Amino acid sequence: MDRIIRFLQNQTLPADSTEAQRVRYRSARYLIINGVLYKHGFSLPYLRCLTPEEGNYVLWEIHEGICGKHSGSRSLAQKAIRQGYFWPSLHTNAQAFTQKCDKCQRFANIPQLPAEPLTAMVSS
Repeated sequence: MDRIIRFLQNQTLPADSTEAQRVRYRSARYLIINGVLYKHGFSLPYLRCLTPEEGNYVLWEIHEGICGKHSGSRSLAQKAIRQGYFWPSLHTNAQAFTQKCDKCQRFANIPQLPAEPLTAMVSS
């Protein structure tokens, strides 16, 4: 994200040509408004880009906060997007966060599938 911010503010690109092309291509989806980086999509409103530390706090607040419901990782990531936040590792952070939640792991539904596939026994 730092390279994209540098490119949008100062038009400075990395020395490597492939990396410079990648930064130029990715920066088309971002803009800076009043010193804050936002991502815009085709059918989404502007999403405020957060650092990973701020993102972890947002995930905690949505998952376990005052109105938290201990939802799954996909719905947790979608709720963060609906609230107007984005960071590049949002989905992986949401999955790691729900896997580390003790209450979610302790009280989760137990799958009713057998540990191994059933084998047919033929009686003679």
